[in-house]
Amino acid sequence: MKAVVFPEPNRLVIEERPIPALGEEDVLLKVHACGVCGTDSHIFRGEHIVKFPIVPGHEFSGEVVEIGTGVSNVRVGDRVTVDPNIVDRTCFFCTRGQVHLCENLTAVGVNYDGGFAEFCRVPAVQAYRVPDSLSLDEAAMAEPVACCLHGIDGADVGPGCTVVVLGAGSIGLILLRLARIAGAGRIIASEPDPRKRELAARFGAEILLDPAKDDVRARVMEITRVGADVVIECAGRLETAELAIGIARRGGTVLQFGVVGPAERAAISPYEIYYKELTIRGSFVNPFTHSRAIELLAAKQVDVMPLITHRFGLDDAAKALETAQGKDAVKVLIAPGG
Repeated sequence: MKAVVFPEPNRLVIEERPIPALGEEDVLLKVHACGVCGTDSHIFRGEHIVKFPIVPGHEFSGEVVEIGTGVSNVRVGDRVTVDPNIVDRTCFFCTRGQVHLCENLTAVGVNYDGGFAEFCRVPAVQAYRVPDSLSLDEAAMAEPVACCLHGIDGADVGPGCTVVVLGAGSIGLILLRLARIAGAGRIIASEPDPRKRELAARFGAEILLDPAKDDVRARVMEITRVGADVVIECAGRLETAELAIGIARRGGTVLQFGVVGPAERAAISPYEIYYKELTIRGSFVNPFTHSRAIELLAAKQVDVMPLITHRFGLDDAAKALETAQGKDAVKVLIAPGG
């Protein structure tokens, strides 16, 4: 099979590799499509702890072409999407229902070879069947939707809330749509790219701000008078992390969803957190939300097709990574079958 391999940081090669052999509890997927995530770029640059060489890709869908002798939850021919996050189910956090915080968390495409390949081996328990009404391109988006579901679950969005979304990339747009489904009364989106602002309007934002031109803090306070009920940071930048706390109302909630580098430090006033009695939440991966993501996608409650702006074959994986980091892309897919 053909696979995209990162043999070491900042190097990508296309290799011919043997199709993986299965264990008793594994399934082999013919990969249909795999999303390019910011994590893949971090892995490529050596900014994420992995053991090289690695086949990246953790947002993918495909068809089951072989199953291990102990597999009963899927059959050959099933169309599936993959929850890449593998937990031990026995550690302190797993036994308390916080499986995403597992002390031994590993992931397909991070610790094990992933979906940037024609075929991928995954534990059968990580494969979720998808209904016929759901295309495999849509199913490849189940993992990011599942992660966003976990975020919105903790963001305290309720009917009538004013929500500010900082950054309208693919994740910001999905979270924006989920906030609308959760009953947000008014959504303000801040995004410098005009195409993404247009998508934000399609996904439910009533007010669109351009941070390159607008004073976002002043505009939010002008619109809301007291600040937003919920602020969702999706840009993964220090300045927006700091801004989020400044524009949340007293008693409001800030959801830090964007990924800022682990060595970076924001200038945040502990007094402001105290005085405003803020709730600041993080959101990490997708505990128990993958099947809900499939249901939302199948019901067309979250339409991810407008987010898919680029599609590349395996041979153009380097271009796919580059495009995903550019301004023109919302979501980039790698499709091994073309």
